[in-house]
Amino acid sequence: MTGTAASEADRADQGLGYAVNGPYYDVIFPEPVRVSLTDALRRLVSGSRTVAEIGPGTGVFTEALLELLEPEGEIFAIEPTRIMRAALVTRLSRIPAAADRVTVLPEGALEAEVDIPLDAVVMFNMIMHFSPEQRARLWHKWAGALRPGGALIMESQYPQTAAAIPPSVVSGGTLGRYRYDTLARADVVDEDLIRWGMTYRTWRGDELIREETAGFDCHVISDETLAAELSAVGLERHPAAPEGIQAWRRPQAL
Repeated sequence: MTGTAASEADRADQGLGYAVNGPYYDVIFPEPVRVSLTDALRRLVSGSRTVAEIGPGTGVFTEALLELLEPEGEIFAIEPTRIMRAALVTRLSRIPAAADRVTVLPEGALEAEVDIPLDAVVMFNMIMHFSPEQRARLWHKWAGALRPGGALIMESQYPQTAAAIPPSVVSGGTLGRYRYDTLARADVVDEDLIRWGMTYRTWRGDELIREETAGFDCHVISDETLAAELSAVGLERHPAAPEGIQAWRRPQAL
């Protein structure tokens, strides 16, 4: 089940992975995570002109980026998974500011092309789908797409080592008479791969009325590993990166 974001798109077309996750995505997305990542974007990309968002999913942060970029700023939203892209386009179609400013690309991160230099590349909740060999291509491609001073932005990965994660409940939101949460756990597959099992649960009061489970094989990437890989493509740490955020930038031209 190991693969890239593109193979996750293929799995979703088969009714697996994000095909199960997609209908719940917005309502189970943890609010503290949403707030902290939006705050990171506010610090790092406010006033930018051109941004690529890789793996935007349903557009949770695409909408935030629209508010942070300069008035004529442009976003390239790269989303290969059909079910997520459907939700993304639906969200964007209801935002007047998106009509002239957001281009949705259906290719994967290793195939998509952007024809102008970028101020930032945002990669939230997606790099775990790429093997070390694929990440080398990913970093080379998108570091090269940055203008001098441009930033590559992602969250620090969890866990930092391949370790089993016991089951825990992540609270979600409520829609009408139903509330939603996620039961998450992970098992070790090998020295740099874990398999997450995510069970999305629907409750009516204290009655569990539905649950669906999706599995995702995810590569473990420590901050130290990430630093070595990004330094190897010529990026340097961004001094304004908040805690828990990996932000690396292309050095300014001398």
